[in-house]
Amino acid sequence: MSTASQTRLARIVTAGVVALALLQGGTAAAQEATIDFTVSGSSTIRGWTCTVPGTAQVTAGSSTAVRGLADGVQAATLSLRVKDFVCPQEEMREHLLEAMRADEFTEITFRLGGYEASGQGAATTGTLTILDSTKEVSFPLSLTPSGAGVRMEGELALDMTTYGVEPPVVMFGLMRVRPLIHIQFSGIITP
Repeated sequence: MSTASQTRLARIVTAGVVALALLQGGTAAAQEATIDFTVSGSSTIRGWTCTVPGTAQVTAGSSTAVRGLADGVQAATLSLRVKDFVCPQEEMREHLLEAMRADEFTEITFRLGGYEASGQGAATTGTLTILDSTKEVSFPLSLTPSGAGVRMEGELALDMTTYGVEPPVVMFGLMRVRPLIHIQFSGIITP
């Protein structure tokens, strides 16, 4: 591999590690970035998609250096405010906020537990907290150079009922939201 390729790969891995660190929070100064989330699923009548902006906080520095980030990643946390969801119809948003008990549980949070560099990204593990339920999750993270930073992209499928979220049922039971949802996210982080 050429030096230029190694440098580019190091930058991608660094950004990925920073992205992963975005997911865990720490006491050192954290870099912050905006991450866009898309949550989609289906019901007995139609598919649905809602979006929500989130925040990633990454703290550099750990005993585990990665290519392009000599200081490694100490912590990363990715979070979003439940009431910031935007859906195509207000009624859909209202059902989502009710199912998510938005007045009681205001945020959804992912905290990085660990990562392993792989190709053009990283395999990540961490904890996802929805409502009052925290579960371990794993997903691949794609990293692509973008200007002075790196575009971070990931996707995760999950069953909302495992987190205690009751899928909405409306129209006297004629429309039922299915429990399987897909979460996609992307954003540019600058190491």
